[in-house]
Amino acid sequence: MSKDQVAYEGLADACAAIYHANPLYERFCAMDVCKYFREHESKLLFSCFEVSHVEAGEVFYESNTASDNRVRLIVDGEVSCTSPLQDTYIQLASGDVFGLFSFLDEGRMHSATLRAESDVVLLTISREYFNLITVEDPVLGNHLLRFMFLLLSRMSLKLENEYAAIHHYVTGRRG
Repeated sequence: MSKDQVAYEGLADACAAIYHANPLYERFCAMDVCKYFREHESKLLFSCFEVSHVEAGEVFYESNTASDNRVRLIVDGEVSCTSPLQDTYIQLASGDVFGLFSFLDEGRMHSATLRAESDVVLLTISREYFNLITVEDPVLGNHLLRFMFLLLSRMSLKLENEYAAIHHYVTGRRG
């Protein structure tokens, strides 16, 4: 084995150790959406996200305001979502995503107000960075597109289940 090959393998091992020592990476990999990716793909995806922290009690996302075109994954903590009518209608926690629709539709306003119920750790990616990656690195861009599609599919299924539950409630069916 050449010196270059030894150095490359040593560097690859060091990078893998850094990822595995990062508790955020481990939590990212534990998310349902990540089960569709191989370890190498998960590392590449994780490297695209920025870490963001929100303190308990902080309102950090407001309905009827312009979007900053970021999708956010909750890694740790709990967030309450309030409708524009000020009704709390859902709690989000680790593994949940928000901002996806305004990330995909750049002209869309935020549809809810979010408040951190505890200290929250988020992984975020901006639409601008996403666009850059898809143009500059087609392989990574393909992984990101697949990741976003999986997030969208999960959100669509969740909404479908919520609509069905509301329909059953309104029509008096229990199940």
